[in-house]
Amino acid sequence: MNKRNYILLFFSLFFLNVLSAQTIVEPSPIKWLTIEQADSLFDKNPKPILIDVYTDWCGWCKYMMKTTFANKSIASYINTNFYPVRFNAETFDTVTYRGKIYINPGVGVKSKHDFAKFLLNGRFSFPTIVYIDRKRNLYQIPGYLEIKDIEPLLVYFSEDITVNASYDDWKILYEYTYPKVYKEDIAKIDTLNYPDTSGIVQAETLKDASELTLKNKKPLLIYFYTDWCQSCKVIDGIVLKNKVIANLINKHFNFVRFNAASQNINVLFGDILKSTGKGRPHQLTYALLKQSLKFPAFVFISSKKVKLNEMHGFILPYQLEEVLSYFSEEKYKTQTFVQFIKSFKGEIKH
Repeated sequence: MNKRNYILLFFSLFFLNVLSAQTIVEPSPIKWLTIEQADSLFDKNPKPILIDVYTDWCGWCKYMMKTTFANKSIASYINTNFYPVRFNAETFDTVTYRGKIYINPGVGVKSKHDFAKFLLNGRFSFPTIVYIDRKRNLYQIPGYLEIKDIEPLLVYFSEDITVNASYDDWKILYEYTYPKVYKEDIAKIDTLNYPDTSGIVQAETLKDASELTLKNKKPLLIYFYTDWCQSCKVIDGIVLKNKVIANLINKHFNFVRFNAASQNINVLFGDILKSTGKGRPHQLTYALLKQSLKFPAFVFISSKKVKLNEMHGFILPYQLEEVLSYFSEEKYKTQTFVQFIKSFKGEIKH
């Protein structure tokens, strides 16, 4: 290709002129499905759906396919944690989703498909990635996304962080977990919103912590994590380092950090628990979490060796403060958690 053609290709990608339609784009390592296939798989095994809504003339759509979606790590993460779909907003194919039929009415120039109108809520911008969570809620994220921009979004939806945190709150904590990658983004954040990471949690082995629980009568708090759980890294790197959180745990609990897939032999209140195989949940994980193997997870056990409760999924610092206070003050004996937080006034601002 001569110099002139390289210049034309540059303009086709970055200024979205008509030459972009002539650019040949490989489909990326992502295993794209039709919406019907994703819908059917979702019914059998609910997993978030990721839909790349594009048009043939959209240069940024092509560029994202050649860059972000071509990244092997990103593609692997999407293939593992989502049902990925590519949808041409101007196709004339008939589409069926959740039993409803959608068509392109063919009205006007570059007529948009009715399914695209449904996905984008009538606001057309390309590319737009639409995430459908496990409760079938739709979230539209318009615009081209670099790898570092899409990563926190993928984790946010794949690990159901939507349940307890807004994306803005999650994004700040995620970026602070990887300061070298997000140095420029962090510099744009108001210093008042910087997360506190000045605390240090004192952790014990499972054996020592369970023995201490019987002696000092403090509840045993076991934090379950895995190496593949990205929100666990934010819990470790930010949430547990909040000074208020660290002080609450150190004062009122015997704390254990436990790899849910540990290969080690562990002892809980004298009972020996072993690994069940490489990459598989430990006997302790099965014993305390049963089949609810969603991480991060927290388990509270009383000094009488009674499991008080278990909590799954990512949680913000102020939310963890509420939970820790509820159990440390033993309010669970007289109040529901909902009743407790109505009058609770914590130290962590939110």
